Amino acid sequence: MTNALPPLARAQAFCDAFDLRVPILMAPMAGACPASLAAAVADAGGLGGCGALTMKPDAICAWARDVRAQTNGSFQINLWIPDPAPVRDLAHEARVRAFLGEWGPPVPPQAGDATPIDFAGAMRGDA
Repeated sequence: MTNALPPLARAQAFCDAFDLRVPILMAPMAGACPASLAAAVADAGGLGGCGALTMKPDAICAWARDVRAQTNGSFQINLWIPDPAPVRDLAHEARVRAFLGEWGPPVPPQAGDATPIDFAGAMRGDA
């Protein structure tokens, strides 16, 4: 068994490593990370965030410039390197949509069709 630090000590070590005043991290959710919110989190002493899953390199750079124009605080940019496309099971997806529809609004059939940008092309700058 490892000799792990107590939770408060781990939180302080994290804050120290990233020059934060408080151990608050903005969730980097794709499409829901406005630069103004990341700057506000950073100004409050936390770690702003950007989920860059669907962003091309020029959009990522623009987001970072926008944050930097508003704060000198810390922020993170999360990128995903996608695995190969999953094998779709449309019958299973229909069952899951029906189940979820019992607990909230109906889930449209096209909900599972979202695809990230072409990662390799985006890194080359041609996607």
